[in-house]
Amino acid sequence: MVSERSLQRLRELIQRIVEAETDDFFELAKIAGLDPAKDFSTADLSGLDLRSAQLAGANFIATNLSQANLANANLANASFINASLVGATLINVNLNNASLVSADMMGVNLVRAQMLSANFTGANMTKANLNHVDLRRAVLIGCKLDHATLHLASLNHVDLRRSSLTSVDFAGANLYGTNLSNADLRWANLSDANLAGATFEKTLLGGNQGLTREVVADLKRRGAIFES
Repeated sequence: MVSERSLQRLRELIQRIVEAETDDFFELAKIAGLDPAKDFSTADLSGLDLRSAQLAGANFIATNLSQANLANANLANASFINASLVGATLINVNLNNASLVSADMMGVNLVRAQMLSANFTGANMTKANLNHVDLRRAVLIGCKLDHATLHLASLNHVDLRRSSLTSVDFAGANLYGTNLSNADLRWANLSDANLAGATFEKTLLGGNQGLTREVVADLKRRGAIFES
């Protein structure tokens, strides 16, 4: 049975939150006695509206954020290791230097997101919308990005080694200096993509759009393997 003292504390907490002159998620969490640096880990925050939230450095390790709306949020340096972001909205977010290792991000919407030097190693980003994102110097080793769209994305010096990139739409993307060694790019659309300086050692290609005979010959010289 809940004691009268516990009920009184709960009433006081609810009252403080209601009277708080802020809608900042971090501040409300602190009012509730939560530590944003650790108390969100493993929590179920699915479907939560966190638009424009200031969550830099937050701990979302193994947190369920599926279908959550984080548009315009500041998530720089946050940790999403093993988190679920399936179907989440992250339009125009700041994920610079964030860690999303092994995160499940299937179908996530990351249009115009800033993700400089973020770590997505082993993440599942199948069917993700990454149009116009800035992923410069990010790490995406061993990622699943099949059927994702990256129209006009900035992928300069991104590490995509051993990633599955089948049927990805790279139309107009900047892949300058990107490492695509041992990646699978079969059926990917590379129309108008900048491939200068990119590494294609043992990269699997075939059925691609946007590659001229000259480009195919050049990629073969760089070590790409074309399936007929």
